[in-house]
Amino acid sequence: MNEPEPLRRGKRFHKIVQADFGRDSSDGSVRCEAPIELVLKRAAIKKWGRADILITELDDVVAVLEIKATDWDRIKTKNIKKNLWRHQNQLYSYVEKFLEIDKKSLSAYIIYPTRPSSAELYKVIDDYLENYGMLAHWYDEIATDAN
Repeated sequence: MNEPEPLRRGKRFHKIVQADFGRDSSDGSVRCEAPIELVLKRAAIKKWGRADILITELDDVVAVLEIKATDWDRIKTKNIKKNLWRHQNQLYSYVEKFLEIDKKSLSAYIIYPTRPSSAELYKVIDDYLENYGMLAHWYDEIATDAN
């Protein structure tokens, strides 16, 4: 079965970002595709999610990074907040365990390939995620800063 191009593009982007984070660190502090038990209020069964990147050895702080290959310049205006809600909701389902059960301090990030070309759209994305205690990072800027 052929995968749609957006899915292939997303998988390629995941591999690039995870490789830059060192895949899995030798001390286990950085893990890619790390399983996380989800906190379900009404379910009697355990359910698991998978963090794209989980960093655990930061004293009492845990960092959860979600990788999204979203090209915000191509998203229709009417779908921007719907996409943002889906992204933050997925990430929040991962961080809830660390906040509610483990009582850890937490940093939550979504890594996108590039900043949108519109300053107004950038502000919408940044403000939206910030309202949920999350930060957007732009991979092309992170990669440039590292070089």
